[in-house]
Amino acid sequence: MFALFAFALQDSIIKHLSARYSVIEILTLRLAIVLTLLVVIGVSWQGLGILRSRRPRLMFARGVLAFFAFTTYYIALSRIPLADAAAVYMTAPLFVTLLSALILRERVGVVRWSAVVIGFSAVLYMLNPGSSLFKIESALPLFSAMCYALIPIINRHIGLSEHALTMGIYTTTSYFLLMILTSLAISALPAPSSDNPTLQGVFQDWVLLAGADWLLLLLAGVIFAAALLSITQAYRIAAVSTVAPFEYVYILWASVIGYLMFDDVPGIRTLVGSVVIVACGCYIIYRERDRRGRSQAVVSDTN
Repeated sequence: MFALFAFALQDSIIKHLSARYSVIEILTLRLAIVLTLLVVIGVSWQGLGILRSRRPRLMFARGVLAFFAFTTYYIALSRIPLADAAAVYMTAPLFVTLLSALILRERVGVVRWSAVVIGFSAVLYMLNPGSSLFKIESALPLFSAMCYALIPIINRHIGLSEHALTMGIYTTTSYFLLMILTSLAISALPAPSSDNPTLQGVFQDWVLLAGADWLLLLLAGVIFAAALLSITQAYRIAAVSTVAPFEYVYILWASVIGYLMFDDVPGIRTLVGSVVIVACGCYIIYRERDRRGRSQAVVSDTN
């Protein structure tokens, strides 16, 4: 619960700063702050051993997914209301079911497939493609959610073999290095001739932050580090099906903070779509937990 409030608060700060600075610049500088904090805290608390990982490949994969998930989300967030982005982003449990069936070949029943179809239909209702109000930026959180949906699956494979700080350090390092490469690539490429504000924001030149904005960015880094450690620890010590429903609280926090900071009032499509997505996601999580419980009971009876 704390992590999701912290993420929403941090996201609002990034959105605020992205109105004046390049979103790539803000994300890169924030990651430098977060990585410094995690390394200092980790080494001070656990010693240099905290920097050693038993599964570096999975850690790197986690960082790559975080790069795509969070970067695309913040690019979208710089142009659309916080509540709208949050509602679309919360399709992650739907993607977990979809990807489990397509990639892992897990058996998904008719009921769960129905929940996936209804959930994505709610997304289409919210985005309203084909209308004059549709923005391509509004669809970016869908891609972000798909990438984020794979992170808890990796966490499940890592389990308790890695410390939460080690996971945070490796993930942030991978993410930070990819942001550096992205920044260098953008600086080497010519600015696009398109008048799309999202592209212009990505290719915007870096400028020196004002003093007060440095403080805001530092605050965002501290909040993000705390949120990252909290959510990582939650998924380390508890089942995904137990933790995942609480992530929907993010929509509530995003709506409240978006209204207080940006005067954003969620429209009827966002409200209706959010309710349907949350209902479908929670139902899928419930069915998954129920299915696992039955499977374990069968194994226990057999033994």
